[in-house]
Amino acid sequence: MITRGYFIGEIIDELANIAHQVDNRCKLNLTDLNKYLEDFFKEILNRLLDLHLENLNNERSNAPGLDLGDPLKRRAFQITSEKTSTKINNTLETILDEDRMAYSEITILIIGYKQTKYTPNEELWNKFNFKKENIWDINKICQEAIILDLDTLQSIHQYIKKEIVKVKIELEIPNKEGEFSTSIKNYIEPIAKPKFHENALKVYHEYHITKLKNEGLEADDYYSIYDITQAFYFLSKELAKLPRITREFYAFLLERRDENSLDTSSSKFFYRFNGDRLKRICRYSDIDGEIRLLAKHKFIYWNEPTPIREEHYTGWTESSYQIRIPGNAKNYTCDNFIVDFVDFIENKNIGYQKPIVNLNFSDF
Repeated sequence: MITRGYFIGEIIDELANIAHQVDNRCKLNLTDLNKYLEDFFKEILNRLLDLHLENLNNERSNAPGLDLGDPLKRRAFQITSEKTSTKINNTLETILDEDRMAYSEITILIIGYKQTKYTPNEELWNKFNFKKENIWDINKICQEAIILDLDTLQSIHQYIKKEIVKVKIELEIPNKEGEFSTSIKNYIEPIAKPKFHENALKVYHEYHITKLKNEGLEADDYYSIYDITQAFYFLSKELAKLPRITREFYAFLLERRDENSLDTSSSKFFYRFNGDRLKRICRYSDIDGEIRLLAKHKFIYWNEPTPIREEHYTGWTESSYQIRIPGNAKNYTCDNFIVDFVDFIENKNIGYQKPIVNLNFSDF
């Protein structure tokens, strides 16, 4: 059972991490906080204090002195990373008279930890009825959270966990080259580059000829090394269009295909994979997404189940996937390439993952 202690501990840890990031930025004179950070703490304060704060910078760019305000309850906040007396006094000095009249209680929230002592501008502090207690920091938010009811505490916890990654990205410091560790390029799979070796294709070609000879076929039925090279280049080009995980899924389909499922009745030979069996042996969460991608690139076709209605039986035929190698004309990729490829992989004990996933056709 999740307890209050769990929620409080998680909230304290995440806010302390934010404070640490802000402190590191301040050491580099990066003291600015963007609107996203203002809105993040706006939502926390609204839940924490039962307020309806709005970002004042939505209505007027960089509202002087104040960032968040609830006109009905007459409370306003400035969100800052700077903790000095100078910052506090400058904030109060820039607040407009209309805002002073609109908000009876003004709080400055430091995203970090405040100083133990402050030197007030007595005139300004008295003008706004501002006291040291109006300077909040991360510790103060944690103290306020501890006394909340469980539902509100859980609400804050859920919000922080949902947004914390974005917050950390906003506060991230670039390296010397100006790059961020969370740059989108670090989340993008690189484009796959096939690896070919002429000798490898020759080995495959020799295997192909030997196989056909053993089947009693004449030389006219053999494909040339040129045909085979073109077939592998076409296969690799099509595989390279797929994400790595999708290539892995295709390799899995070939490897675990239905037993004795080769179909040579049409111009394009293929293997089958029973749809019901797939759902039972594969726990991957996005099977449908992988099927859509493979179907789009013509690596598989889906045989939809069709109803059977007989006198004593009403049911469905099996639903299965046709596993193919794509091709656009009457050529090796459209005929028995998939049969030769599967036979070669299994007889040589190469395994499907290496050539299909890594596009490595150099180690046959």
